[in-house]
Amino acid sequence: MATQTQAVLDATEITQAVQDLDHSVTLIARKTTVVRLYVSGTSGPAAQVRGVIAVRRSDAGPAVTVESVNAITLDPAHSPDLAARRGNADLSLNFLLPTGLTTEGESTISAMRVVDAVSGTQLPLTGPAGPTVRFQAGPPLHVRILGIRYEYGTPPTVHAPRDLDYRALISWLTRAYPVPEVISTRAVVDASAPPDFTSDDVNAQLAALRALDMSTGGDQHTHYYGMVADSGFFMRGSAAGIPATVASGPTGPATFGWDFDGVYGDWYGGHELGHTFGRKHPGFCRESADDLLHYPFPHGQLGDTTHEFMGFDVGDPALGLPMRAMPGEQWHDVMTYCDRQWISSYTHEGIRQRLLAEDALLAGAGPAAGPVPVPAPPRAGVGVGSAGPGGKGGRPDDRYPTRTATVVTPPRATSDAAAGPGPDGPAEQYVSVVGTVNLTQGKGGIRYVNPVEPHAAPPSDAASAGPAPDGAEAQTAVLRIVQSGGAAPKEITVPVKLSSEPDPGADRTGLIDAVAPAGTTPEAIELVLGGHVVDTFRPAGPPPALRTARHTGTEGGVLGMALEFDAGPEPGQTYSAQVSPDGGRTWHTVGVGLKDPTVHLDRNLFRHSTDVLLRITTTNGFSSTTAETSVAG
Repeated sequence: MATQTQAVLDATEITQAVQDLDHSVTLIARKTTVVRLYVSGTSGPAAQVRGVIAVRRSDAGPAVTVESVNAITLDPAHSPDLAARRGNADLSLNFLLPTGLTTEGESTISAMRVVDAVSGTQLPLTGPAGPTVRFQAGPPLHVRILGIRYEYGTPPTVHAPRDLDYRALISWLTRAYPVPEVISTRAVVDASAPPDFTSDDVNAQLAALRALDMSTGGDQHTHYYGMVADSGFFMRGSAAGIPATVASGPTGPATFGWDFDGVYGDWYGGHELGHTFGRKHPGFCRESADDLLHYPFPHGQLGDTTHEFMGFDVGDPALGLPMRAMPGEQWHDVMTYCDRQWISSYTHEGIRQRLLAEDALLAGAGPAAGPVPVPAPPRAGVGVGSAGPGGKGGRPDDRYPTRTATVVTPPRATSDAAAGPGPDGPAEQYVSVVGTVNLTQGKGGIRYVNPVEPHAAPPSDAASAGPAPDGAEAQTAVLRIVQSGGAAPKEITVPVKLSSEPDPGADRTGLIDAVAPAGTTPEAIELVLGGHVVDTFRPAGPPPALRTARHTGTEGGVLGMALEFDAGPEPGQTYSAQVSPDGGRTWHTVGVGLKDPTVHLDRNLFRHSTDVLLRITTTNGFSSTTAETSVAG
């Protein structure tokens, strides 16, 4: 009779995205969770084995049996050390926990067995008892992903993100971020600025879109992200402030020498959205050193020579992505510019705390959420701006090669002039004002002005107003709203939301994005920087109403709509477009600051809907006229 293989359990690890063997990283309830058993052979012949664990939710509850999703080879003559096995998903027995075992509360690994994968015979196993861990409830991530469509080249060619770009970003956020789920919507919108536009241009457009969405009842938790296909030109990404509500970045199939899954917009989006949750650059691979004093690991890594922390990707079968371990000394935090990016324990906890703070703030449960300090262990051997063992590093952008008719029902029009009198006299107006500024040159421009409801602004604007970098003074601008009839102007101080991705020696640029009370008789808005008026917005005459809208055809999943107004637009008059897929219960803004009498609608917004409405709002900035029409066909 052949001698049986003797096995020992060296350790058990319960992980979701990054973890240590003490389970110090918070486990999020209802997030995909993998149990990893590190088993080695002590004597006997080599054998391929599978594993079985029993998981209890309480001492009195029944145990649930879970089988490993893989098999490993135990070879007593060749047993890798524990660090090597933690760093390779193929060297651990991996168990995917059912969702019911990851709800809020404790779970205990109460029994563990290994069986011969060929014969099914249970093998002798010794080692420590399984751990008990706690799953904590956490808010989901709300994100609206807008593909930015633009024309480029001669002759002009339309460029927009691929379906894979959206799916990969949502998948990456679901796997890496400390959230139980990602609640996302997506659409394609036309770029407001001509190429080669910048992320400041896209972020300004997103901020104006978001303000209109919030004015019509949108969820204030939602962060907006603009994706720009690199097939025409390459746009560097950024967030509009730290923290923020809007960010944008490029996407495409480039590998950067280490990412071979066909899309880089996933981790790139994770980086820029990380800024919107208050995360800064650690400062190791030529990114700005905004968080150098607090980041706990050398060279921007996920861990250090103790092999304490290990990244882990649970994978996504729908995208063909297997489970994968990321050794802490080889992989780097997503907030760096280093190669091989994933989320560190430090960034994981920082984003989790910011999500909780925003959730409490928007529920009215606490004061404005500011930057969240994250405890960091002692660190040694860290040099400022050192790429370390991460390779050549540097901003990924720096390594990228430069490349240069169905009849529609008549609309029903309604007037919504914001200055109309209320029961006690003229009503206070609110306007969304979005502009771009260059603090270095002392220049700026008001890009979008739209009347909105007061609730379009986050409480205390805390979800979008971010602190200045460490050691820097906060930068502000003033919106001076001039009143007609000689009344005193209203002055509102607003933060300048600096770009999250400054280049050394480059101008300091950013956005102003505010929902401001405009008084009862506004006649102009002045943007004031350093005491000087750098731009003035003056409204045109009363905005014309929409008369008709008709289909112009569908191409590439985009429905064209030709619009006819009562009068041609004057300078200072624009229109916005919103789509409702549910007969007017919810609205999605798909265009803002528009001037050409054509709007393009992404059919993904309503491909499963039968009661689709299009709302066109023309405005001069202070007053507006709205018309709605059904979208048939």
